[in-house]
Amino acid sequence: MPSLGIIYTFDSKLEAILKPGLLQQIHSQVSLAKSLPELMERIQNASPATVYLDLRPHDLPSESDDRSSVLSYLREICEFPVNVVTILDQFLPVEYVETANFITDAFLEFPPVPEELNLLAEELAQLEPKIIPESLPESRQIFDHNKQVTTYTPEMIPIVDQISKIARHNVTLLLIGETGTGKTTLASMIHELSPRKDEPFQNIACGALPSDLIESELFGHLRGSFTGAERSKIGRFEAAGKGTLLLDEIDILSPKDQAKLLKVIETGQFEPVGSTESRISEARLIVAANVELEELTRNNKFRSDLYYRLNVLQFRLPALRERPNDIIPLSLLFIKECCQQHAISVTKIHRKVLDLLKQYSWPGNLRELKNQIQRAVLFSSNEELTTHEFSPNLFQEVQRDPQIQSVAAENQTLADQVAHNEKHLLLKSLSENGYRKTATAKALGISRVGLYKKMRKYGMLDSGKTKLQTES
Repeated sequence: MPSLGIIYTFDSKLEAILKPGLLQQIHSQVSLAKSLPELMERIQNASPATVYLDLRPHDLPSESDDRSSVLSYLREICEFPVNVVTILDQFLPVEYVETANFITDAFLEFPPVPEELNLLAEELAQLEPKIIPESLPESRQIFDHNKQVTTYTPEMIPIVDQISKIARHNVTLLLIGETGTGKTTLASMIHELSPRKDEPFQNIACGALPSDLIESELFGHLRGSFTGAERSKIGRFEAAGKGTLLLDEIDILSPKDQAKLLKVIETGQFEPVGSTESRISEARLIVAANVELEELTRNNKFRSDLYYRLNVLQFRLPALRERPNDIIPLSLLFIKECCQQHAISVTKIHRKVLDLLKQYSWPGNLRELKNQIQRAVLFSSNEELTTHEFSPNLFQEVQRDPQIQSVAAENQTLADQVAHNEKHLLLKSLSENGYRKTATAKALGISRVGLYKKMRKYGMLDSGKTKLQTES
């Protein structure tokens, strides 16, 4: 454990309050730094050390506040091993949250009490000082003129690298991932990064359409071609023009519709319902599915010739529970977007919000995270985001009962534990919402189609058939 503690603060009272306790319980020496050059000098001369970084909100002129530079130095430049303890008064300024989340080894609430210093001493005793830039996860960025997304997930890095290269080429893409993992957002970004960005972007969720209307929605129809066709209508292939067409939940297409889609891919031609005249599709096609098409193909539930046509470039998007390093950066992105959309200001985030966001399993993935962030921002007050603004469902899942914990401990794999917890959450939410599918899907932050797929996955459709037919 490092014997030197360095307190970085603008508050002269903090040193007087904190220094005696640190000297008594943790360090043999404690020094103060009031600027980045002073901090760099002390770290260089006394490394390894523990830096006590005061990130409490301060009413200081921006030109006098160099904490952003300190955070950047520790995160990107510092070549000496250190531990970082973040000092806060329960809240963190929004602009410091991401970096503080990555570099902080422990949090210390101000004013500190002896019990907290005891716990801190025990925590630091188990940590080896590290060179922070070398220990942080690798990252990648993908951005268009509308938004920027950063990922710190190793499985996402090759996807970002490859997407950036192939977005400009006219090739069909296949996106695989659970409901809410960001397939639509990624398809939209691919469109914006391509030469087709000034052309239409069409998105159709096949699972949201009745099976007898999918063909008409995709290819259009002529007036009188079927009952109710009172006027002619162009389909999504035609509406996309020379732009991009995203077909989501493609796995639900009937064999007939799969054959028609295969023809479009192979020849670029299609016929509206009721017409014998072929039309030309010039749109780029991106298809997405919530399940593995290869498995459906092996079970003769999906055409093999269509699958091999689609499987030229396939990208599997990991679930949010498999992207723990991305949860806080994505949350901050959604907070920013929501604040801009609704003209709301959020300047501080409670520390417990970060804990809640990281501990929840997010069965609804990015869509659920975004919905929860929007709810919290809309209910926020005094420019503060606290746990009170989030849905109680999050707390109920995080605070698992002993039965769930014991069962999870007996499972052999992480996949088993995730599946068990997800099934438990589905059952609990269904019960709380009177087995109403629409209300349950809304509470979980997923679509009805996504709810059906998860229920089918865990064999819950047949067992609860009578109750699940009840709808609000």
